Amino acid sequence: MEVKIFLSSFDLDVLLEYRTLKPDAEINVLLSYGTVNGDYYDMVVTHRDKINDLILDSGAFTYNFAGEAARQKIDLDGFKCYCKTFNKQFNFIFNFDVNFSDHGYDENCRNQDVLEKAGIERVVPVVHDYLGKNTDEAGEFIKRYPLISLGSSKYRTDKKVVAKIVKRIKDAGRKVHLLGVSAYNSIKDIPIDYSDSSNWAQAQKFGYIYFWNQPYDANTPDIMLRFRDKEIDNPNNTLTYFENYPHRTEVEEYIKNELSITYRDLYGHNSTFCRQLVNTHYFVKLQDRVREAHIANGFDTLYP
Repeated sequence: MEVKIFLSSFDLDVLLEYRTLKPDAEINVLLSYGTVNGDYYDMVVTHRDKINDLILDSGAFTYNFAGEAARQKIDLDGFKCYCKTFNKQFNFIFNFDVNFSDHGYDENCRNQDVLEKAGIERVVPVVHDYLGKNTDEAGEFIKRYPLISLGSSKYRTDKKVVAKIVKRIKDAGRKVHLLGVSAYNSIKDIPIDYSDSSNWAQAQKFGYIYFWNQPYDANTPDIMLRFRDKEIDNPNNTLTYFENYPHRTEVEEYIKNELSITYRDLYGHNSTFCRQLVNTHYFVKLQDRVREAHIANGFDTLYP
């Protein structure tokens, strides 16, 4: 098994530039129906060859947590039509699982049934009741589907609960996608097949970059480096600013060698774009790091 980490809410201009810089890189992308924009067609159709694996989220998270204006744009009929139009462009598609509660199994299954009866292929069910308090969702999906997604925000950071349900699904010979989790320490010791990085979008919003810190601190394998143009410098906080990072010289050298981006670029007119490229490269490399950890844990032998 080789884990794939999908970049969420990816931008077309970043894709095109990064592919130019790294023509052989493995770029896996998750698009969300909840945030469809004008670039989606170009990523799904025009430049589909520049993406390795491409998957589609239903936008259920946006539906549950965004404002009313966004909710009105997201419904099952619209999602079904979008899927029917572009189904063959996606490796798989997540169900329209709008009920995030532990009692949502029946409603979410009805939505899955609607999509499947419409002829949409490779629709992945999403488990929310990890503990099976109301319905043994994992057990029911194991009977019917080769790939199962885990989407509960309630248990997402509980490593023991996640590890237990992942093991159950993997022992049954099924594959697992862990939604919205990409931190190295959260996934390196769990034999998931897929995950997606919502952190990429957060980094884009707040303007920081990720850097692989393991050569310098094994206990903190990666680190967020902040920039003062995006936030007020509080002398009492514990955040690490780029300028204060003890290994700033090494970071600058690495970014320049890998992406031809300089320190001035990170603060220049195109600073946001350059930081996006740096973060893209981090998550592409993170995928390699997690794969190495999975091999070290013997997952490739246990779950070939």
